[in-house]
Amino acid sequence: MDEALKEALKESRPDYGQLIPELINTLVERRWAVLPDFFSPTLVAALRQELHQHARQDHLHPARIGKGEQETRRKEIRGDAILWLDGSTPDQRCVLDILEMLKQGLNRELFLGLDSLECHFAVYPPGTGYQKHLDSFQNNNYRRVTVVTYLNDDWQPAHGGELAIYDRDDALLAMVAPRAGTLVCFMSEDFPHAVLPTAIERLSIAGWFRVREPV
Repeated sequence: MDEALKEALKESRPDYGQLIPELINTLVERRWAVLPDFFSPTLVAALRQELHQHARQDHLHPARIGKGEQETRRKEIRGDAILWLDGSTPDQRCVLDILEMLKQGLNRELFLGLDSLECHFAVYPPGTGYQKHLDSFQNNNYRRVTVVTYLNDDWQPAHGGELAIYDRDDALLAMVAPRAGTLVCFMSEDFPHAVLPTAIERLSIAGWFRVREPV
């Protein structure tokens, strides 16, 4: 086991052996869940520092909407810049290892057949957000479970930037403040959601557990 993962496991209260079953039970009941303090403060701080370094070195690129030939940049719809996680640093590997534990638990308890994870850093500059959308593409529903966590230090209500989660009838289910270490998890095909405009820079990691695409 990676040393960074060992440290994150040691610092978490409670540990992932308790958190992951709690998360899965909530997903069974209502198909979405929010767990504060899922990731340790030490890991969150290290990831925040890494993301700031990538931003200073201009490694991030503007996020786009759509897929394939329909992919385009529409800042008024989605204003973040992103960088895909590739496991190239110890802190990235720590996050990916913890999420792998979650994937194994989801497959074991819910029989979802999840095969892989894709995730990226996201930075929303002040004044930007992401309009309501689904994470599962039409005619391409390989994304099955969405996971989001936040890297923001000392987030306040006046900062905005909440994640608004809706049901298919457009009823608001939750408004999640992007506080450091919080994990949001929901079934990708079931819940439209939006990032409300942020008053200050907003940092997060967004990911999707996928099933295998047919050959």
